[in-house]
Amino acid sequence: MVAVALALAGLTGCTGGATTEGTRTTTQGPPTTLAPTTTTTGVPAVAVGTLGVGTRTDQYVDTSRPTPPNGGAAGAPSRTMATSVWYPAAAPAGTAVPNAAPDPTHGPYPLVVFAHGFAVTPPTFAALLTRWASAGYVVVAPALPLLNGDAPGGASHADFGSPNLTDLGFVISEALRRAATPGDPLVGLVDGRAVAVTGHSDGEVLAYDLGFAPCCHDARVRAVIPMAGNLADALEPPAPTGVPVLHVLDDHDEYDPYPASIAWDRQHLVAPRLLLTLVSASHLPPFSRPSDPHFDLVTRGTVDFLDATLKQRADGLAALAAVVTASPSLATLESDLP
Repeated sequence: MVAVALALAGLTGCTGGATTEGTRTTTQGPPTTLAPTTTTTGVPAVAVGTLGVGTRTDQYVDTSRPTPPNGGAAGAPSRTMATSVWYPAAAPAGTAVPNAAPDPTHGPYPLVVFAHGFAVTPPTFAALLTRWASAGYVVVAPALPLLNGDAPGGASHADFGSPNLTDLGFVISEALRRAATPGDPLVGLVDGRAVAVTGHSDGEVLAYDLGFAPCCHDARVRAVIPMAGNLADALEPPAPTGVPVLHVLDDHDEYDPYPASIAWDRQHLVAPRLLLTLVSASHLPPFSRPSDPHFDLVTRGTVDFLDATLKQRADGLAALAAVVTASPSLATLESDLP
């Protein structure tokens, strides 16, 4: 799917330590709607924590492309991604149970693909991704080759960019294939017409590219949530794809200075866009630690946005705005919406 190799210098984001690092365009005419560009099945919205959650780890293997040698570790003729999956399940509400039986009651559910950042793995974000699933989403998060913290030879940016974008395109295809395969644990659970791509730090650049980059836009993507970084690192101004975007930024991000990040958004992103700034927040905790004061706001706000864009929940964006308004010391929100 992705044919253009992106320049490494602009895609590395900030890569300090062992954590993730991750011309003005004027909107013409009235802001566009946040409704998805295809009709979904009208999946009902449910509150965060309403549904039980099952978890599983599947091996997604793309045999068409190699993994290069890395840090003294040998390469491979294919790309194998340990892929964590969270899904609504027949389990007590608010709990996550390994390999629990899927619960199709409120399905089929939209698919949310999550891209992690540098030197971590998807379970770093388990608390957030569990909550998304508890609100009626199937969440699929691959450990991207070389980028993840368990990569043979150590986490590396050696093939960051086009190879990882192709990885994510493959993951979307593979998740949809599995959900349509008789006998698969998730068969019938996924609405393939309602797909969002999300990501943190380096992963947010990948999510942005699949939604907006002229080189790499994936037409299956109906909503994008980039989190914690500077979208200028993608080196691609957005094409007018009409995909709704919720960019979540930290105003005390230690890797991507906030003034430059928000300035790029204001100059380049066009409607339908929402810019959620977390006040006095740093790079990783608001997305990984339930004890962080911003975590619940991030959870509720992202679910409201997904409900509005993928489930056509009429009050979803108003609910997101209300969450922010109720917590002015934690966040601010900018949008192009009336």
